[in-house]
Amino acid sequence: MKQIYNLLKFIVLAIIVLLIWRQILDGDTIAFTDHFRERLHKGHYLIYLVVLTVIMPINWILEGRKWQLLMAPFENISLKKAIKIIVSGVAVGIVTPGRIGEYAGRLVASDPTQKTEVITATLLGSIAQNFWNILGGVALSYVFFKNTLQITTDYQIFFMWISILEIIFMIWVYYSLPKMVSWLQKWWKKPSKWIERVKGTSIYTTDILNQVLILSMLRYLIYFSQYFLMMLFLGVEVHWLDMAAMIAGIYLIQTGIPLPAFMSVFARGEVAILVWSTLGVESITALTATFLLWLINLIVPALVGLYVLSRADVRAYFR
Repeated sequence: MKQIYNLLKFIVLAIIVLLIWRQILDGDTIAFTDHFRERLHKGHYLIYLVVLTVIMPINWILEGRKWQLLMAPFENISLKKAIKIIVSGVAVGIVTPGRIGEYAGRLVASDPTQKTEVITATLLGSIAQNFWNILGGVALSYVFFKNTLQITTDYQIFFMWISILEIIFMIWVYYSLPKMVSWLQKWWKKPSKWIERVKGTSIYTTDILNQVLILSMLRYLIYFSQYFLMMLFLGVEVHWLDMAAMIAGIYLIQTGIPLPAFMSVFARGEVAILVWSTLGVESITALTATFLLWLINLIVPALVGLYVLSRADVRAYFR
């Protein structure tokens, strides 16, 4: 029986590796290399690439700390173990729609007796992170739409009030999730595991919710800064506010793309082309930025996650 489980694990890991490898060696991907080499030859721009690469581990350390907090009501885990669980989720999530496989990856690397708790914690962590993806896009929505849809300044006050109301609403939803779901369930009256898991977030104190939200904000600032630095590395010269609005808008749009991460690199690339073209940025620059950030922020931790998963005992999840 042990041999069967090991074979199953090997097959799953092999599929993940194959999908990642095919994406890296894709013909369109290889086309980015010339543009990348050109920028590398301009030495004074290299510092931007170095900085955005160096701060990548901080992103996952923050996510590990967030996982510690989310699991604190159920068990105490070390930061090292939390990071292992996180990268395991990245490895599986990269080949599943909407990265929903992160649930499975985190489950396999966690205590098998904490299945429901792991799913509830993953869900709340995802909600907190998407909160900032949406908030960033909403806060800079006026500048974003002014650049992409040529919205005039007459709409500035309108966008400001809409943004304020949306931000207040999102904050209320985050802190009132269990109550809101209970209210919806009275109207829906249909049992759902997801509803029960969201209701289960009532176990979290306001202090934990605050800390999770702050850590999610810091993560957002890091990958926002990485994108900003990447565009500077690639030689994009636009006003900093316009660049910030485009980045926030792209992350807002990407939040709603339900594609596996290994496929969505080019779907996201198409979004980037559409958005950046409004500022006169070349398509190859937008695609190169998308691919390099995908490689640094997802593929590297995913490979670490594959190693963690290769050493995990999956038999506990079939008992």
